[in-house]
Amino acid sequence: MEQTPLISVIVPVYNVSAWLPRCVDSILAQTYKNLEILLVDDGSTDDSGRICEEYAKKDTRIRVLHKKNGGLSSARNAGLDVAAGQYIGFVDSDDWIEPEMYAVMLALMEQYDAQIVCAGRCDVDEATGDKTLGLCPEREEQTDGETLTGRIFLWDHCDSSACDKLYRRELFEGIRYPEGKTSEDIPVTYRLALKAQRAILCEKPFYNYFHRSGSISKGAGITEKTFHYSQHTAVILEDIRKNHPKIAPQAEFLRVHSLYHILLRLDHASSDIRRAYDGEYRFARRELARHWKFILTCPWLTRQQRVTDILLILNLYHLLRPVFHRA
Repeated sequence: MEQTPLISVIVPVYNVSAWLPRCVDSILAQTYKNLEILLVDDGSTDDSGRICEEYAKKDTRIRVLHKKNGGLSSARNAGLDVAAGQYIGFVDSDDWIEPEMYAVMLALMEQYDAQIVCAGRCDVDEATGDKTLGLCPEREEQTDGETLTGRIFLWDHCDSSACDKLYRRELFEGIRYPEGKTSEDIPVTYRLALKAQRAILCEKPFYNYFHRSGSISKGAGITEKTFHYSQHTAVILEDIRKNHPKIAPQAEFLRVHSLYHILLRLDHASSDIRRAYDGEYRFARRELARHWKFILTCPWLTRQQRVTDILLILNLYHLLRPVFHRA
């Protein structure tokens, strides 16, 4: 009897009892059945750990790991360290996936002998329940890892998200998520993509990304973690310029965007916040100024983004924002 490959699906779990059943049920409902489902309880203080154990009693494919709280990266790494599958997938515990996600992605992986498959996603708003098409490839397409990486840097119908992808296990050899950092996908996904000889883009929006007001990605407060994104892009740009100069412009675009992101966040913040992070603000302005020639000629920046970047460099954006940029 032909053996089907095992897919390890890693689900970091932390205080998500209200949404965890929907997530796990969507994985159990996959039409592809040979799954190892790793529920990594990252020190939850609600009923999440108990819910994980109840699911493990119902389905032998589920393994539960309980660990001290260490954050999303730590939970993913704990799952990676024990995963037995030939293929790796991730699902965040407040999100859910469509039934044919892994069947279709694995079929594409084997058809093209690829190392990574990138599908699309839908965005779901917690407050309204509205579901809209998010980043999604336009068509099924084969490419190489370097080209995919460039597209990831540009958000060209795909990005760094770990969860709308399927990976061959060997891509993670020597690679783990940075612990204690947010925006953890950004410094990892591009390295995985660069290791792939063949990558496949799948036009199906299989992943449902649940935007909740208290999540990491939507937290409104500015803290030291706000600057992790920019810190990642500085390292990425240096790496790409040295080792993959063909896609250096795309990496520079990512770097400029990260600085733009910080400066806009601080410009929109209260005066107390701006004073508290004045050093970071000045540093980001100096860093953005280093890219002024790129900003003037970059084909991926809109006119409004270009003008906004220049105003930020000149420290005039806050004064002229009503004219040049609608918040």
